[in-house]
Amino acid sequence: MRTSEVEPVRAPSPYGTSAYLSCVLGCLLLGAAVSGCEKPPEEAAPVPVRTKVLIPEEIVVSSRFSGSVEPLQTTDLAFKLPGTVQSLHRPPRLDRDVQVGDVLAKGTVIAELDEGDLRRAKASAEARVAQLEARVATAIDNLKIATRVLKRFEESSGSVSEVARDDAAAKRVSASGELTSAEHALADAKVRLDQANDDYVNRQLIVPFDNATVAEKRIESGERKAAHEVAFRLIDISTVHVTFGVPDTMLGDPAFGRSVADRIYLGRTLTITADAFEGRSLEAVVTKIAPQADARTRTFLTELSLTNPRLSDGQHLLRPGMIVTVRVGTQSDRRVMLLPMAAIHRGRSADELIVYEAVAENGREVVRARKVSLGGVYDNQVEVVPAGSELRLGSQVVVTTAERLTDGGLVRVLRESNLSPATLSEAK
Repeated sequence: MRTSEVEPVRAPSPYGTSAYLSCVLGCLLLGAAVSGCEKPPEEAAPVPVRTKVLIPEEIVVSSRFSGSVEPLQTTDLAFKLPGTVQSLHRPPRLDRDVQVGDVLAKGTVIAELDEGDLRRAKASAEARVAQLEARVATAIDNLKIATRVLKRFEESSGSVSEVARDDAAAKRVSASGELTSAEHALADAKVRLDQANDDYVNRQLIVPFDNATVAEKRIESGERKAAHEVAFRLIDISTVHVTFGVPDTMLGDPAFGRSVADRIYLGRTLTITADAFEGRSLEAVVTKIAPQADARTRTFLTELSLTNPRLSDGQHLLRPGMIVTVRVGTQSDRRVMLLPMAAIHRGRSADELIVYEAVAENGREVVRARKVSLGGVYDNQVEVVPAGSELRLGSQVVVTTAERLTDGGLVRVLRESNLSPATLSEAK
């Protein structure tokens, strides 16, 4: 029997040929659609940074001391005797008595007591002196007469009794005693007259020096003043002194050629400034250095002198009691451009230093790496030397977040108005 060949039975395909192709095509189209829906890579967000504008700043390496302004001279005026105030000085063209702030010339009679009692006392003393001068003259004549009588009795030989001779001698002794008593009384009367004359003169208070400014007034016309009770305090501020304490390290003579810029010596000119005349500086000369240190502060009291400038209204610029700043070594002070140390970074080579400058390009804020040349370090800030630096005056240099920056990277400069705590935290 012949065996017939039997074809293997194939499982029917779940998909027809056309259906299969349609399925494959659909998958491809789906894949293309999915691929076409992918977003392009996002641009990096701007980095928030803080910047510092490069401007000249003053570097102060000089020494500064606090000093006090004192007048050239001062005095208190008081009457030497009690009395009633008759009148006070009246400045020319002013219908008022002298007051605080007025400037008076030497010899001005600033106040005067009632002279009635003083004039009478002076006249009485003069009369007493005249009376005693007459008494002395009479005593001198009586002594001369008694001396002649006694001499004549002594020259007589037996014609005058001993009683008469003793009586003449007694009269001479009495005349001599009267003369001595009269002379002593006259000397005492002259002293009293001198005192009366002094009292009469001292009824006036007279300004003892020129450019005397009335600093205090404790007297009014018509009031009663006691002896030695202060009536006026006068000061001369046409020239003033500035006193301050100096350590011994600035007074000695160093053995190793240290600069004289920070030394203080007699005759040296120093600069003084004060908040009272901000923006101005004055020059003063060292006129006194104490020979020994103050026991409490261990500093040497130093005195400067200078002519007191006048303002447009005639008043003096410096007034006693003002606090001023004395600067020593101002020649070393200068203006430079400074940056924080955190703004400086190493460049491409080991000897290259850069900073990042925020600039506007195409309406966006970006940073550019700039080469920089540095000078000295001052309080965690470093000097930018213009020579060899690519920075210029007014450049905005990034001072934070530099580790996240690259040349040309986008940044967002934080202004002072939008520096909230959250923003500050983000920028660090």
